[in-house]
Amino acid sequence: MSTPNSVRFSGEAGQGNILMGIIFAKALVKEGFWVVQSQHYGAQVRGGLSYCDVLFDQEPIDYPEAKNFDILYLMHNVGLNHIGNLKRNGILFYDEKFVENIPQYVERITKKIIKVPASQIAIEELSNKNVANMIGLGVLCSVTQIISLESLIEEVKSNVSKNYIEIDEKAIKIGYDLCKKRYPLESTKMYKKLGKGYE
Repeated sequence: MSTPNSVRFSGEAGQGNILMGIIFAKALVKEGFWVVQSQHYGAQVRGGLSYCDVLFDQEPIDYPEAKNFDILYLMHNVGLNHIGNLKRNGILFYDEKFVENIPQYVERITKKIIKVPASQIAIEELSNKNVANMIGLGVLCSVTQIISLESLIEEVKSNVSKNYIEIDEKAIKIGYDLCKKRYPLESTKMYKKLGKGYE
């Protein structure tokens, strides 16, 4: 059995990181991957730590949990401890408005560190801080080249309320075009070369 790719979306409960993970997981299924998605809420409904883990592979996944992650997206300082779970040479994304003082030791783990102004853009350009999660999801998928923009938008339309589809779609598109860096995962690059998933 191969080792699945692993992604953790971490933040404060109420920021929408669980929804990020759900849409990401469903879009991966659409792209042809085997997927496991799980979520954790802290003791508080809002204000506490919550996170969503997504594992995906070209083959069936035999164990539904991961201790270390290829990709970590931090939406808030409450998830800083999760940096210790980032794999060597993994990819770290973080929302610069709510994540401060990234520890210096991170650069010994990876140089792939991307500061995302998702909350700032959500407030200033879309007048809605709640869509920072969709901007962040767009950035992550664009940088990693895991999921096409079309698949993301399709899953947004299927998983958010009708009142939010238009603004969430705008947020996804903004995020997808925001960062020019590309850190494709080797396993997904090979998968696509074999004619599976999007080109």
